[in-house]
Amino acid sequence: MFVGFSGVRSLDAGGVIPRAHNIFWTSALGLVAALGLIACDPPAPANTPVAEPTEALRPPDQRGSVPAKSRIADYVIDAQLDAEKRQVTGTVRITWRNRTTQTVDHLPLHLYMNAFRAEDTTWMAEGRGAHRTGRPDNWQWGYIDITSANLTELRTGVDAPSPTELQQQQPKQLEWKERDDPSLADVKLPTTVGPGQQVTIELAFVTQLPTVFARTGYHDDFFMVAQWFPKVGVLEETGWQAHVFTFHSEFYADFGNYQVFLDVPENMVVGASGIRTAEEVADGRKKLTYKAEMVHDFAWTADPDFVEYHRDYNGIRIRQLIQPEHVGDAEAHFEAQIETLKSMEKRFGPYPWSTITIVHAPDGGEEAGGMEYPTLYTTSDILNPGPAKLLGFAEQFSGRFTTVHEFGHQYFQGLLASNEFAQPWLDEGMNTTSNMLVMYDWHPDDPWVAKLGNQKLTIDDSVRMALLGASTIDAVDRQVDTYRAFNPSYGVTVYRKTAALMLTLRNLVGHEVFDKGLRAYADKYRFRHPKGSDLADTLIATIGRRVTLAEAKIRHDDPKHPESQPEVVLDVRDYLDQALQTVDAVDYKLRTLKVRRIVGRSGWHRNDAGELIGGEEPEGLDTPTAKLDDDLVETLVVIDRKGEFPVPVELEVEFEDGSTQRRMWDGKARYWAFTFPGKRGIRATIDPDQKLLLEAHTLDNTRTRKRKDDGLTQAVVDSAELAELIAIGGMGL
Repeated sequence: MFVGFSGVRSLDAGGVIPRAHNIFWTSALGLVAALGLIACDPPAPANTPVAEPTEALRPPDQRGSVPAKSRIADYVIDAQLDAEKRQVTGTVRITWRNRTTQTVDHLPLHLYMNAFRAEDTTWMAEGRGAHRTGRPDNWQWGYIDITSANLTELRTGVDAPSPTELQQQQPKQLEWKERDDPSLADVKLPTTVGPGQQVTIELAFVTQLPTVFARTGYHDDFFMVAQWFPKVGVLEETGWQAHVFTFHSEFYADFGNYQVFLDVPENMVVGASGIRTAEEVADGRKKLTYKAEMVHDFAWTADPDFVEYHRDYNGIRIRQLIQPEHVGDAEAHFEAQIETLKSMEKRFGPYPWSTITIVHAPDGGEEAGGMEYPTLYTTSDILNPGPAKLLGFAEQFSGRFTTVHEFGHQYFQGLLASNEFAQPWLDEGMNTTSNMLVMYDWHPDDPWVAKLGNQKLTIDDSVRMALLGASTIDAVDRQVDTYRAFNPSYGVTVYRKTAALMLTLRNLVGHEVFDKGLRAYADKYRFRHPKGSDLADTLIATIGRRVTLAEAKIRHDDPKHPESQPEVVLDVRDYLDQALQTVDAVDYKLRTLKVRRIVGRSGWHRNDAGELIGGEEPEGLDTPTAKLDDDLVETLVVIDRKGEFPVPVELEVEFEDGSTQRRMWDGKARYWAFTFPGKRGIRATIDPDQKLLLEAHTLDNTRTRKRKDDGLTQAVVDSAELAELIAIGGMGL
């Protein structure tokens, strides 16, 4: 699901933005939003149809490993759409395999559409009838009603049944009951299903589609049919994982094969997960057959107004279903899709399926946009700044980035099928991390997301801007139902803070070794249900538990300052624990930058014989440092740790002679002092390469000293710099 960057909503940065150009962007984006964004209308691209693949999975040499033991739940669905009633009726035959050591006597079912059945469901009570952009017009409730439940087969083996077991069994009617929240129900089995057994049940159901305001439903003749059939929960060794559908939660299910028969009005253009294997038109209706393999969901869309465009990428059929008024967007979405595929296949392994379908919701049905399903996702329109274009404004955070993000979910959690209810960051956060890596790959020298004149907002800046909002309300690694709709922390914390903590770690330990760890995780847990501990353990196994970032440098010639740089070691486990489990913030301040007289040798000292010698009076105590020789002065820099989250931080100091020096500090003490003998510092900067994406407040990371001691205090200098930043961000436009 997409939160934050899409459309006008993403322009409200809020707060004080780090760095001068980010303060500029606070005002600039506000001005662009005030001027108004309009949908762009470039010419329609050329279109060459691409044939439907014959197999749902790519050839074995292209798709990577597909473990047979990961196939748990198969679905055969036969459904009919009544476009006038906005209703789907059908049957679903579910074959579920018990690959655990547990024995079960029931199957829990997710009935997600019941979240939209009444005001007092868990989802509606939390959201108060609104989702991302507000309440819909022409309200209609949605629901799913099971009209019958039958047991059709029980086998003692999951892979190779005997001829006796293959004999048709008489259907047996089953009892089922909704739980207190109707998004969950339980089907009672007449006998237990033990390890190595499988059971097949058949359910008849009616799904009333709601007005689309939260991912699924209808708007006029547009239908986004998602989370529309009964789905079995996931059995783990600790028991069933089946959760109430809450406001922020999404979906957790097992992999399996799907065969779906759809009956829709003849004029409908249909897109769906998997591949279409058959089509028949008769009596004003269209009957379509689809097959999807090794996926954990099936979604489809229908609209008579869809315009269809195609591309082929290494044998993957990319199909785009777009509204007529926005066909000019199609080429940009294809480019974003292909660049994302290139990046993610390189980093996380091959995309295993043979199709990708990109869906554009119509104006008025935007709430269906920005959502992911296996081999199919919905995106958003690309926006043009309208009058702001005259100011040189351009952006890549609307439709293009939505496409990058929603396709990324084909890996996180489409392929790496984590439990998003238990650990939403492992899906949305790691996907956002991968999105930023896509932008680095796509624009290696200039990963910008917005431009205004010669000012650029980078993808890193956008994350820091988001963290200023509500990143210290909730910890990252929390169950999704603990994030409340009335707090603004879910999108900031789960999406952007996860990306910030992962990319900060990448910057600290090195891109190559971090990327190697991510690839090891992706390879090991394809078609599995990884947990956050699996990711952490894999990263640590690859990177190492303790990483030395800087060796200690000792100055033997100065006994009063024996150490010019302490050893800096990052404990990766401690870093991940604090970043994921606490609300502690990374925040440093450069408190002091001054040139002072160095400690001299005047006075009494004992010689080798133990006698006191000397007694000279100190020289230059009252002489301004500007008039002292260089060998009599030193630069003092003091860094304070304001936040409770210590991470290693680098310092860069610029000197009057044009040279620069860098030092590193482990960040653990409340402050640290560095001295630079014989040097006159004029500017000092914490984190000069901006590696610490977790540090949002960075306006106090730099201090400047006048080249000569002219009486100006640092407070005056700070005030002047702040006034300059305000001018750049405001009237400077």
